[in-house]
Amino acid sequence: MSNEKGFVKYIKEITQDAKMVRLFVIMVAAFVIMAAANGHKFLSLSNFQSMARTFPEVGILAIAVSLAMLLGGINLSVVGIANLSGIFCCKFIIMAQEKIGMWPAIFIGLAIAMIVGALCGLLNGFLIAYVGIPAMLATLGSQEIFTGLGVGVTKGAAVFGTPSEFTFFGGAYIFGVIPMSLIVFVVVVIVFTILLQKKQYGMELYLVGTNPKSARFSGIRNERVILKTHVYGGILSAIAGIIIASGTNSAKASYGSSYVLRCLIVAILGGINPSGGFGKITGVVMAVLTIQFLSSGFGILRVDSYFQTFVWGAVLVGDMILNYYGDKLSENRKKKKAEKEAS
Repeated sequence: MSNEKGFVKYIKEITQDAKMVRLFVIMVAAFVIMAAANGHKFLSLSNFQSMARTFPEVGILAIAVSLAMLLGGINLSVVGIANLSGIFCCKFIIMAQEKIGMWPAIFIGLAIAMIVGALCGLLNGFLIAYVGIPAMLATLGSQEIFTGLGVGVTKGAAVFGTPSEFTFFGGAYIFGVIPMSLIVFVVVVIVFTILLQKKQYGMELYLVGTNPKSARFSGIRNERVILKTHVYGGILSAIAGIIIASGTNSAKASYGSSYVLRCLIVAILGGINPSGGFGKITGVVMAVLTIQFLSSGFGILRVDSYFQTFVWGAVLVGDMILNYYGDKLSENRKKKKAEKEAS
């Protein structure tokens, strides 16, 4: 009963959040415009399946980036972590499948990927929280380290040879309709929505992102929160790396090279404040769906990829303008209300 009340309260908060409402309108508008422009092709089951299989990896990476942004920082190393995790996962499966069996090798490979992701996140968190390197520089540097390690391990080539069963996690369809990657994405969204909205970690994360000094005076160990956040980001990146590797049945250090920019667009469009302290996972979900609707629709129309990038940027800038003037209008209303109450 309490969980039901909490869910209703969360939905009420979203509907009362002007930014979330605007983002919902943008998402619906993108869907309607693409459906009107592409007709039956965009609304076909095969296209919905294709979209549902494509966006989860970007969405999960965007959540990892969003966690870092909620701290008032940024994480530019998510793709490097994803690829490195996928490489170690595939390498182990290929090496061990004949010795210990296919499924044991696959599950141990998945665990290794998660451990690699957590260790990479731990390194990021340590550099930021304890060494004092700014998040942008720390994660930019670690991105090069992780990519370099991936190239070194694979000699720059793609890793092939994993069994076809490995594609279950990124390429399989449940009941022949629902992509497994979508189910993984939904689970990630639920888990991190609960973590941020219902657990102590979420309260600490938002407070550290809003005002680190106040957080420290409140008894919060900021360094621990930063470390934990980047470990979570590393694990999320590893999950995305598994989906990417499973979807292609291979791993390579250069996969998803354009994902970092896309993740930043999704996070900011989704209402995550780059200065830290504000934003919801729900907004990130709506933003990644908006970008996917546009991308899929333009793909069907055979629109040039450069124009697609232009449209994503235009949507992002338009959303920031709407948020800016929306916040200004909201502040003016609050001032007028306060003046009336004072008089």
